[in-house]
Amino acid sequence: MKIVQTEILVIGGGIAGCFAAIRASKMGKSVALLDKATLRRGGSVGPGMDHVSIGVHPESISYEEAREYAASAKKDLVDPNVTLAVDVHAYERVKDLEEFGVPLREDDGSYFIWRIPERHFCCISYRGVDTKVKLGKAVEKTTTKIFERTMGVELIKEGGRVIGAVGLNTRSGELTAFIAKATILCTGETTRQYIAPDGPFNTYFSPTNTGDAETMAYRAGAKMVNMEFLYWDYVTVRAGGGIVGVKPFDKMGKLINRNGEVLLNTPEESIMRCFIMQKEIIEGCSPLYWDLRDVPEDALKMYEREMSNEYPITKQWFKQRNLDIRKNLIPMKLDPCCVMGGPLVDERLRTSVPGLYAAGATTAFARAIVGASVTGDIAAEEASAYASAIGQPEAPEAYLRQLEEEICAPLARREGINPKELELAVRELVTNDVGYFKSENMMEYALGKLLDYRRDFTDKLTAASPHELMRCCEAKSIIDYAEMHIRASMYRKETRFRHLANYVHYRTDYPDTDPAWEKWVVIERDDDGEMTIGTCEVPELKEA
Repeated sequence: MKIVQTEILVIGGGIAGCFAAIRASKMGKSVALLDKATLRRGGSVGPGMDHVSIGVHPESISYEEAREYAASAKKDLVDPNVTLAVDVHAYERVKDLEEFGVPLREDDGSYFIWRIPERHFCCISYRGVDTKVKLGKAVEKTTTKIFERTMGVELIKEGGRVIGAVGLNTRSGELTAFIAKATILCTGETTRQYIAPDGPFNTYFSPTNTGDAETMAYRAGAKMVNMEFLYWDYVTVRAGGGIVGVKPFDKMGKLINRNGEVLLNTPEESIMRCFIMQKEIIEGCSPLYWDLRDVPEDALKMYEREMSNEYPITKQWFKQRNLDIRKNLIPMKLDPCCVMGGPLVDERLRTSVPGLYAAGATTAFARAIVGASVTGDIAAEEASAYASAIGQPEAPEAYLRQLEEEICAPLARREGINPKELELAVRELVTNDVGYFKSENMMEYALGKLLDYRRDFTDKLTAASPHELMRCCEAKSIIDYAEMHIRASMYRKETRFRHLANYVHYRTDYPDTDPAWEKWVVIERDDDGEMTIGTCEVPELKEA
């Protein structure tokens, strides 16, 4: 196995990973960045982006308002100190994006800001189809060593701390041990747990995100939280893209069911839109549509501009089907986008394992461009300070030989299980027997079947190419992640909506929200390799 020595290892080259690499490089550290895809178009923002939160700013919210909102985030099971850090540093990262060449301003030099008080959003609408390309170029200008088509498959731990990771080149099959003083996980939302209505590969978020970082963190002993919460979003059928997405209530048009009934009549109902849509679907009132025919022309022009920049395939889909937002109803669907859990981190993005950090949607607390950019920057600053205080670790050669044998085992099997078949079986199980409306009996069945799949099939996976070996590693991540999701869902005996009801844990057998459950469900691996589960309190907002 090839050995690469570096001070900072960043796994994942999305928004958080790019900002982490740039910050660590500026602090004089040697940096290696791995991305399963390509740097310039990898990650959820690869197709483009049309909005970014501005945080504390004269045209947005005050510091006092940010503190008030952060304090309220505790009920959403988010560390309020992370929430405050994101809002406080958001505009600094906005200015970074502008420095990197991302066109955030209008032609007259101003920002176009959508103000959505009921959702705590003040977002700059911008022309960002090449956001990730610009950010990738900014990373390339640093001293960061970039390893594309390289999947992180296992963290390396020695002496109680993480000292790097093993990466798999998905084209050549070569394994590399990246030995680092500090490691930052930045692989984004885990999208391949459920199966979306359009098929197994989500078109809304990056389809490469299979929970690799989260499951590596779990196996390394990190505490995991919020693994029971599923993120649902409303997107155009077969095209991805939110269209209505981040808009004030009076600019959203009407969400209607098959009978033409308007479903969202107040800002409060708008906040609960995903739950209301799910209820309509279950009651047989789908398909659902956005009716934008009465929306003012100036707002419609912004809709069209934003569709051209976030998921521009949406406009192509409209053209192929002769759909006009001024004349036609736009069919919508609910997408089980991802599970919104991850490693427990503090406001400095430290996990519970020394030497290991996490940023962006890999964590349970931060997402979207602003969350990813701010936490990536903070994680790199903290990891660099940690790296300055310790020596460079040595590669544990015997352990690496063992890992190489385990990872490459599917290549040696002539007969066995295709990893794509195992992945599909697991995801169908989670979709059909866990889902939006959860119940104890169904989840018990799902957990039993999942454990059977692991016992009977994971040591029979076979691969005929490096790509298939990647799929074997992904299938194992998907199984580990599914177990955490199911066990956490069974443990939390209440229903709870988080973050504007997009993040949902709905128990049909426990349909009410119980204040006694305003705490984290924590999953951790014990010294015997068994999954343990318990709770811990969400911290209070610290004094200014």
